[in-house]
Amino acid sequence: MDLQKELRILAKQIENEIILRLHSPVGVNPRTGSNTLIGSDLERSIKVEAVDDETIVFQIADYYEYIVRGWKRTGRFPGTSSQFIKNITDWVRRKHIRLGNMTENQIVFYLYKRMLIDGREIAPRPFINYDENDDVSKILPFLDDFFDKWADWVFDKIMYDIDKFFE
Repeated sequence: MDLQKELRILAKQIENEIILRLHSPVGVNPRTGSNTLIGSDLERSIKVEAVDDETIVFQIADYYEYIVRGWKRTGRFPGTSSQFIKNITDWVRRKHIRLGNMTENQIVFYLYKRMLIDGREIAPRPFINYDENDDVSKILPFLDDFFDKWADWVFDKIMYDIDKFFE
């Protein structure tokens, strides 16, 4: 039995479950009525990989920190104001946003001010639960179920291999 292969399969199932949560109603922005998490940088950055025979590594974007930790602890966008402005500037360029005869800097500043004022009303949309003590079973409540099913399957496979050996 290839334990590494089985762990990779489990990691892929967990990754699919996280992405499924992004595609659920949790990802719907209440202001726009559309799911803004689908196809986002967050979705593209999610990776769950089996590193060796006993370790699965979760790689989740900074957005997770913002939604789950930053908002609960500070109520503000984590990082510096200049990083926030840079993100808005990149977005304005990428989407080719124009407002009348305003310059790009004026648009960015206008959006920045509006987000600071109106952004307080926007509730975070955590797709993963937060745990202050980093208890993975609380952060990913479905992980216990995945692991239990996987462990049962591995045990059955080991028993099958042992029975086969002693035939």
